[in-house]
Amino acid sequence: MNGLIYCDTRQQKGKHENIDRWFEKHGVKYEYRKLDFGDYMTDSSNVSIDTKRNVQEVAGNCGKDHARFAREMDRAREAGYRLVILVETPKYKQVADIAGWTNRVCARCQRKRMGYCNPKQSMGCRAGHRKPMTGATLARIMSAMEINHGTRFEFCHPAHTARRICELLGVQYDG
Repeated sequence: MNGLIYCDTRQQKGKHENIDRWFEKHGVKYEYRKLDFGDYMTDSSNVSIDTKRNVQEVAGNCGKDHARFAREMDRAREAGYRLVILVETPKYKQVADIAGWTNRVCARCQRKRMGYCNPKQSMGCRAGHRKPMTGATLARIMSAMEINHGTRFEFCHPAHTARRICELLGVQYDG
């Protein structure tokens, strides 16, 4: 099915230039317009795609931005769309794999590397005011969001994001 892909105008500038270039190289028609939810959709599909640059961005959306993120999922569902959260990462293949993820704050923390800090037991973190999210907690939140808000999390290598967007939306592309 050929179609025009709508891209949200409110995306971070330059965040998806690689996707635009891929669309152009493979003959995919697209235009920018304000979308009520997600980053990509078509008139011919009930799927909307919200792209996330990495797992750290998802953690922020599932943590401090949880209520806003859940409202976006609910808006998509109420409009008859299935929101697919496409996370750009070569490391993870499914939500369960996220349990092994380490938050960037903890990955940089000298105390964590030396074994002095355990975010599961600490009330706070010396690097910040709140306890950093663990991979296990993030995986539980993502699973609950899939069930409670009718969304789906998918993972792909950043080099394959544009192709996967086309596949999910049912848009044909050249070669």
